[in-house]
Amino acid sequence: MDLFNLSYGDFEHFIFVLVRVASFIVFVPILGSQQFPARVKIGFILLLTISVFPLVREMPMPESRGLLEFTVYLFSEATVGLVLAFATRLIFAVVQIAGTVVDFQMGFGIVNVIDPQTQSQVSILAQFQNIFTILLYLALNAHHLTIYSLVESFHLINPHQFGFSAGTMAFIMKLFANTFVVAVKIAAPIMAILFFISIGLGLVARTVPQMNVFIVGFPLQIGVGLLMVGLTMSFFAMVMTQHISQLPHWLMGLMHTMGG
Repeated sequence: MDLFNLSYGDFEHFIFVLVRVASFIVFVPILGSQQFPARVKIGFILLLTISVFPLVREMPMPESRGLLEFTVYLFSEATVGLVLAFATRLIFAVVQIAGTVVDFQMGFGIVNVIDPQTQSQVSILAQFQNIFTILLYLALNAHHLTIYSLVESFHLINPHQFGFSAGTMAFIMKLFANTFVVAVKIAAPIMAILFFISIGLGLVARTVPQMNVFIVGFPLQIGVGLLMVGLTMSFFAMVMTQHISQLPHWLMGLMHTMGG
């Protein structure tokens, strides 16, 4: 492919591919992290665009009839990339929700650290589980699956056919619901133990008023919580592996609802 000898239609097609790839890479987990070098990110966007363009070059694409229509098509391409990247980010939202809830119950609600990916404050356990999820994400080659889904999106969604239908909104709500369900699955064993400890401390406070249950309760909840985190790591890995394996299904289903 000669990038310096393209027709006007091919050049427009190349720009469409570049915008969709760029919007996806900038916001997708890991690659879209602010800690990822900007020059490497730009180089990867160009490399991926040049690699994808020959695969979709012969596909019918809309021909813009003016600057306004061309801008609308570019906005559609950027939106497709952002939606796919957002759906991928929901994987990591699961562990942040679960970790935040457990940390609050353990007494670490105000102890936060900076997440290098999003530059936002997250709880300690959420950050630990987030790092572990990144390792699982890479070990399962989920980053390959997300890039494959991006390439497949060019076969399913054209800029002039793109649109948010009622099915798209219902599917996005299903993604949100699934995110909270998986977060509850991860946090449930630890939350159950901490809940029973709170009930036990409440009974002790009623039967032995002289005992200061707050002094006993804080280290007890922290110790038991950390112990349960260690004991449930295999369960956490199993749930997250199953959740990550569903990523291609979610992305393909979402693209079918946006394909018009």
